[in-house]
Amino acid sequence: MYPADPVLLFDEAGRMFVLQDSALADDLIETEDELHEGYDGHGRPLTACGDPGKVHLAVVTEEPQEDELRGRVNRYYAVFASRHPTRIPPQEDDLVTFIRAVSEDWIEE
Repeated sequence: MYPADPVLLFDEAGRMFVLQDSALADDLIETEDELHEGYDGHGRPLTACGDPGKVHLAVVTEEPQEDELRGRVNRYYAVFASRHPTRIPPQEDDLVTFIRAVSEDWIEE
């Protein structure tokens, strides 16, 4: 199953990366084990699949992991978003709207 865009990826330290097009995953992820945690545009957890240099993202389960995703985003804003003017993540209640707002609000550190 293909992930819905945008995709939010997190490294082991909690830094967040945004892919507006999940088809570009192999530009950011070289091998399967480089993806610590990721969620698609519907909040579903992702895994990396494929040979080195040809990695793609796949949905692990249809069930959104809203609490985990919001927690990761909140931690990112609190710890890493030093260049963000407020360091407060978007507050949308709807999960899909929240993910889109996060992707539009993200500032590459």
